[in-house]
Amino acid sequence: MNRPASLLLLLAVSLLYAPLLAQDSSAVYTLDQLLERAYERNTDIAMARLRVDGARAQLREAKAAFILPRLRLESVGGLVPDAEGDIFNPPNDTSGVRPLGPFVQAELQFIQPLYTFGQLSNLRSAANAGVDVERAGLEQSRQEVAQEIKELYYGVLLAQDLSGLAGRLLGELEKWESQIDFDDPFIPISAPYKMQLALIELRNKEREIEDRLALAQAALAWKVGLQEDAQFTLAQGWLVPVAVDIPYTEDLLALASSQRPDWQQLRAGIAARSAQEQAALSAYYPQIFLGGGIRYAGAPGRTDQHNPFVKDEYNLFGGAVFLGLRQSFEWGLLGADVDRARSRRRQLEARQSSARQGIRLEIDAARSDALRSRQELDGALEVRNLVREWVQIAREEFELDPAQIKALVSAFEALAASEEAYYRSIFDYNLALAELERVVGSAIPRSGDTP
Repeated sequence: MNRPASLLLLLAVSLLYAPLLAQDSSAVYTLDQLLERAYERNTDIAMARLRVDGARAQLREAKAAFILPRLRLESVGGLVPDAEGDIFNPPNDTSGVRPLGPFVQAELQFIQPLYTFGQLSNLRSAANAGVDVERAGLEQSRQEVAQEIKELYYGVLLAQDLSGLAGRLLGELEKWESQIDFDDPFIPISAPYKMQLALIELRNKEREIEDRLALAQAALAWKVGLQEDAQFTLAQGWLVPVAVDIPYTEDLLALASSQRPDWQQLRAGIAARSAQEQAALSAYYPQIFLGGGIRYAGAPGRTDQHNPFVKDEYNLFGGAVFLGLRQSFEWGLLGADVDRARSRRRQLEARQSSARQGIRLEIDAARSDALRSRQELDGALEVRNLVREWVQIAREEFELDPAQIKALVSAFEALAASEEAYYRSIFDYNLALAELERVVGSAIPRSGDTP
């Protein structure tokens, strides 16, 4: 085959298999990729994002009140009876039946606020704070979804590790069962029963883990917006503890004060309520504005009347610009608006006074859980290493004396329990760290990260 033909064949094969390769590569996800998919497709996050859009619309409305909040053009047209002449030369036709002619009228009105004693600026400040409130709500929704995704993600890894563990132990026991002659008089009579019970328990455990793995994968796919029957794998091959140095409570509290969404939402809410209260107080003062407009009307079938004492709505052109002042004397209603706004502000301030203490308690509890989980993980690792040494000794004793099969099976039962406890300790520790990050409102720097 010549070189051009081989190049064409290579190109055709690459084009044929490119979609399949892309599909295979896209079926491997990291935790960050799954989180991004969830952020794009989760319903709660979508609703929170729409609330942010609504708050931005209110901000645009508040900004629009500064420049020509009223600029309207009204135009009408139709047919009117012709009327030729004036008061000195009235028409001779007194029958009242006259031909019809076209008529058009247009009016342009505008109002420009000049000084409102801070009412418009306070309303704009309240709208700005309202956007911050909804943005904080969006971030809180994102963090809650992230917590769910992390739990499912680590759950899939845990199920995969336990499934692999059960398969390895089951294969090891089956291999020993095939190598042992239970008719040997030196083999204890109860050894076959202990071996069979261990095999049955491992097979049941393996099926249970497979079912849990399938369920966890389906739940994770649903949460991140994948198809129900989508085949995907996780880039992280096995469950490992997150490498992080847990900061002190004061450092976590300082981080929460600047990053925690509900705290930011509360502060923005207080700012919004304060601006609304100031806007309500500004309503006691007059509003100074500039107003005016232009009017035009034309009817070709009617004589344009130039007499200033004759009102003609069908032929006219004029305009005016004036300085206006609007003052409300409804003191009772204005006072009620102020009291209502002040009450809402004080409600949020009352929550703020206790919120910081509540945040500290949540951080203390989450930090304690993370530290305790870390200690339990260290203990599980120590037990795991001891049991592995025990299994190694039991293997060596079995190779020298097959009658030690019961001791070997007991050692492997302990190995299965210690390995499962170790994997579950990693799962609990990672979830405790995820909960601590949710409580703080920000990711905790990983060990080895540059500040």
